Amino acid sequence: MNTKKSTKIREKWDELVNKHELRFEIWAILELHNELNVTQITHYVEQSKSTVARHLKLMEKDGLLMSKTAEEVVKGRIPPKIYRINPIFKEESLKLDEISLSEDPQQLQQFYRKEIINYRKMSYNIKKLLDYLNPLLDLLENQLDNIGRAKSIYDEYFSYIDEPVFLYFDKKRSKKLIDLRTDYVLKLHKLAMEEDLNTEEAFVYFDISLPLAALFELKKKIKSKQK
Repeated sequence: MNTKKSTKIREKWDELVNKHELRFEIWAILELHNELNVTQITHYVEQSKSTVARHLKLMEKDGLLMSKTAEEVVKGRIPPKIYRINPIFKEESLKLDEISLSEDPQQLQQFYRKEIINYRKMSYNIKKLLDYLNPLLDLLENQLDNIGRAKSIYDEYFSYIDEPVFLYFDKKRSKKLIDLRTDYVLKLHKLAMEEDLNTEEAFVYFDISLPLAALFELKKKIKSKQK
């Protein structure tokens, strides 16, 4: 895949994944499991094998996924295709300390472009992951008349979910926050890398800090320009 085409695919990531709701589910499953065939993916979604196969083929055509033929095959059967996310989406961004030492406009543009894509992916993934909570909330709510059943659902699912904590910091305190968070994230990363991830019991963790006042101010400026 040439560089121009790869860049275009990364830039249009949200549009390509948004073509169908099933695409995000497939994407999330492959991010967790790395490589799966059609049958394996079908086990995780409420769609037929033919529907999943069609979307996998289209996602590969759009450049989101790549496939290969399985090495281990069953005698008398056609070897299945193994799908994985296109490696271009796993490329690391240029490091901030390297960028700060560079005044090359092209290098800076490349870094900012990658950052835009990374943040778009992050916001998209967070929104979709939070959407998965709604069916779980509905399930718990529908079982409130059966308190024993409700308790078992809560204990099995909700007891592992961290409630979001909203804290507000100013610029002065945010610098201390960055130091604390950096140490915290390093410890989390070490914990996550202690042993192989059991994908059957996997959890996703995310946190984020936003310059709220600056975002509100930007929104006001954009709104005033539109008048």
